[in-house]
Amino acid sequence: MSKKIFVIDDEKDIQEIIMINLRGEGYDIACFSTAEEALKGLETSEPDLFILDIMMPGIDGYEFCRRVRASDSWKRIPIIFLSARSDEIDRVLGLELGGDDYMTKPFSVKELKSRVKAMFRRMTRVEGDGQDRRLLVFEGIELNPDHYSLTVDGKNVDLTKTEFEILRLLLENPGKIFTRDNIIDSIKGQDVYVIDRTVDVHVMNLRKKLGRYKNVIKTFSGVGYGFKR
Repeated sequence: MSKKIFVIDDEKDIQEIIMINLRGEGYDIACFSTAEEALKGLETSEPDLFILDIMMPGIDGYEFCRRVRASDSWKRIPIIFLSARSDEIDRVLGLELGGDDYMTKPFSVKELKSRVKAMFRRMTRVEGDGQDRRLLVFEGIELNPDHYSLTVDGKNVDLTKTEFEILRLLLENPGKIFTRDNIIDSIKGQDVYVIDRTVDVHVMNLRKKLGRYKNVIKTFSGVGYGFKR
């Protein structure tokens, strides 16, 4: 069954470019010109991925992201922001709100296809069976790849897919130091370009969600990150 993607963008030419190229890759594409239309579409159909613009009439992309992440039904659907807003603060805000990736316009269709493929590869690794499906525990932290869930001192904590992958990578390799490039390659594949700042934002968000265990993710100045032994 082909993966379904919601493209939410008020520019018809952008919709058409994405639709033609991603349908050519075998994806099922539904386009929406406003976030309100997309929310209505979610009442009858659930996608495997959102490609989301920010500046739209009515509800903007940031608010749409907030609503998706607050929903029990949709919170685990990955989001790729695709926006003309290219300042670092916009990228950081999009990721802090729960976006999994961020691309700026004008964009490379080839790069977008690579990022979409990488996102679905990551989802397959999480959902697949085999040795990856085991409970990872450290003190009061329990990460369950089988149910794609995290509990901290017995309380459920919501993670984005990217946050989940980073935490799993660190938990599976206690004591090992990962550079930002190592982390990017491990969770997204070498065919995808992601700025270093992306990793920093996701780690910052992870620490907030880990609460009193935030210091188990160690920063090694000038090198990268690691998990406490």
